[in-house]
Amino acid sequence: MFVPSMCHAQAKCPWFDEATARGILGGAVTAKVNIKDASYRSCEFSRQDGEVRRQLSVLVIVMTDIPKQFSTYVTQCESKATPLRTIGDEAIVCSIQTHTNLYAEKVVGRVRDQAFILTVASSVQDDPSMTPGTRRKKVQLAAEKVAAVLLRRQEK
Repeated sequence: MFVPSMCHAQAKCPWFDEATARGILGGAVTAKVNIKDASYRSCEFSRQDGEVRRQLSVLVIVMTDIPKQFSTYVTQCESKATPLRTIGDEAIVCSIQTHTNLYAEKVVGRVRDQAFILTVASSVQDDPSMTPGTRRKKVQLAAEKVAAVLLRRQEK
């Protein structure tokens, strides 16, 4: 059965278009965009493939106290984090299991005063088309895109 991709027309994700999310998640996606104000913005793309749910989420928060706030975001990486020296000002990647039982790779980073948190996840731990290694590559690629957009916007 063909499931059309859906995206809310009211708001678009500032960092990814639907085509990019489809490429990361491997097919048609639904999107949720939450822009409370200029200091808190999030996008979540989901793909349901039978029993398997895959997800890409992005959260960007403007920080007012960078050392204090950023350190709280870094603590979200439960497992040993790996530094990503080429993404933003500071970034790490780690493996987590979310509170909604998704197996995810997570990047926590920042560009100047903006923290960004991305996850690429699957509801199946040993998902053959979204292995931990594949998730890690995809979340790093997504983080590079977000960091580049944030940097470009701040330079304007």
